[in-house]
Amino acid sequence: MATKFQCELSWSASRAKEFDRCKREYWYNRYASWGWWTEKPRGKKYEYMIHKNLTGLAAFTGTCMHDAIEHWFQLKAEGTVMSGKELYEDAVERFRDGWRVSSDGWQAQPNKMVHLYDHHYEIPISKDRAEKMRELLERSAHYFCEHDDLIPVRAATPESWLSVESMDTYQYIGTKVYAVPDFAYSDGDKVHVWDWKTGTPRQEDHFQLRTYALYACEKWSVDPEDIILHASYLAKGETTLISSSIEELSQTQDVMSSGIREMMDVHYDPDVDDLMMENWPPNGDEQACHWCNFRGVCEKGKE
Repeated sequence: MATKFQCELSWSASRAKEFDRCKREYWYNRYASWGWWTEKPRGKKYEYMIHKNLTGLAAFTGTCMHDAIEHWFQLKAEGTVMSGKELYEDAVERFRDGWRVSSDGWQAQPNKMVHLYDHHYEIPISKDRAEKMRELLERSAHYFCEHDDLIPVRAATPESWLSVESMDTYQYIGTKVYAVPDFAYSDGDKVHVWDWKTGTPRQEDHFQLRTYALYACEKWSVDPEDIILHASYLAKGETTLISSSIEELSQTQDVMSSGIREMMDVHYDPDVDDLMMENWPPNGDEQACHWCNFRGVCEKGKE
């Protein structure tokens, strides 16, 4: 018997940010396209799914760097270490491949292939903007492979690795919570959790990393005082230590609890429950609407 998928409530730091930013955007992302794979002929759900899978140029560039670094770890586990130049070239090749697919080819598997926001909305990408992305990859690769800040990462042996770009979940107040620490390793009684960033430092990065600390407590039975959090801003060339005291993690749990309960209040199963659109108002911010993936299908975004 085929497994029946169910639209379950789940939480992550990025989903919480989306929920707070615009309820309508959250609805498009989490509910509007549910069941698109059963829609015959293809209709609105399929269209919403296409918009859900759009990605911005900067975010895509960051993904290319993350994927190249994951490959760096794979090769190291096999006994080979990539140089900064090789890591950069790996990321650039991923960027070029994704660009080609986005330009012509994403239609084959729109839920899995690269589809850039700019290409979808026919926004020209200038040579200067593309060059800035190339430079970002170059700086990030150099910092990761050659800077002293990353020596502990490069020196960690595969036997000490706990997680490399692995998506995992745990249960919190009856809700599935997602965590994807970029890299985690053990050093004696200590557990180091790293998160690579190709953008600029933001205060919300601290919250995200502390949710990873809670995951580490749950997953590896680590005491909070034995967890060391690192936010590594690759393109900027700096790494910040994020504190994770018991008090701070308790505050993080409080924020999570509050957010999850807000999501619970409006959660519904599209297969069986009626849609109450008043639960999903747009935030009305013109600039946010302009850069939203769903601006082409959202009434507010079309204004």
